[in-house]
Amino acid sequence: MAVAADEAVPPVFSDGEIAFFEERIRPVVVQHCDECHSSEAEVQNKLRGGLRLDTRDGVLRGGDSGAAAEPGEVEGSLLLQALRYEAFEMPPSGQLPDDVVADFVSWIERGLPDPRTGATD
Repeated sequence: MAVAADEAVPPVFSDGEIAFFEERIRPVVVQHCDECHSSEAEVQNKLRGGLRLDTRDGVLRGGDSGAAAEPGEVEGSLLLQALRYEAFEMPPSGQLPDDVVADFVSWIERGLPDPRTGATD
């Protein structure tokens, strides 16, 4: 299980947790989120909402509205609210299938396993 974002020790995830991220989460983020929520978007002055989703730190830090997600905290997750079109409507090109949103619920419940490193500031 992951440690809190503000702790100095990075979280350790199992190979299975990382595989889940690599197979079910990363492809969706790359396809649907990176254009507006990545370091590349920031360099191109296309970053939206101050939110970067291209590192675990970016997800935890969040953007202008707060943390996108917190490990194990499904309720109140801004990322899930956006994917469900409850608060924000992301991706703007159309709502993702329920099974994909369910994968994000599982990812959050698992503690946000994510091997991507790098500071967002």
